[in-house]
Amino acid sequence: MTRRPVVSVFRSLALLFVVGAPLMASAQVCDESTRTAYQNAVDSGATESQLEAQFGQCRGTVTQSVVATTTNFNIFYEKMNSCGLHPQQRRPACDVEIRQNFGYGAFPAGSNENVLFCFDCDLNGTYEYAVPGAVHVTNNISPQGPSWYHSVNAVATNTPATCAWGSGRTIRIRAILSWSAKPASCASKPIWGNWIDFQARMDP
Repeated sequence: MTRRPVVSVFRSLALLFVVGAPLMASAQVCDESTRTAYQNAVDSGATESQLEAQFGQCRGTVTQSVVATTTNFNIFYEKMNSCGLHPQQRRPACDVEIRQNFGYGAFPAGSNENVLFCFDCDLNGTYEYAVPGAVHVTNNISPQGPSWYHSVNAVATNTPATCAWGSGRTIRIRAILSWSAKPASCASKPIWGNWIDFQARMDP
């Protein structure tokens, strides 16, 4: 699959900017063989910076929405569409749309869709807490075709005092979907996957 130029869209309340990304000097190919090489690099212990250097060209960026902001990188294979928080169970969760028949690894070995949930509990732009989750996926062996919808969730235990469960306060959560490689921090930009930044409330 040959990647096409990406258009970035930034929305801020009543302001809308549309910026066309510059054309790349040569078409970048980020197909299933690239995914295999990426998986091999992850399995061999490649760092986030090493993955960035080798596969960063596979990422595109599309930002959309206002209250819940979705930043899409490479979403050809997988994508989160929505996220939320179950405050009584202290459980953030997101859907993960599996969009292709291939690119996840042969059945049953497969690979993981990783999601890091980052909490900004006092709304100051700093993430005080993070908890990981994952769902296992494989190449399709069923007669039905895509898309499929899985979910990833995690239980947020040992949260700091700023995350006062049952307080009714509003918090911000960033969910980072990253295929194969686990996000190293709340600023990690996945090669394959996306971000969703959303508001939640600590209802009792």
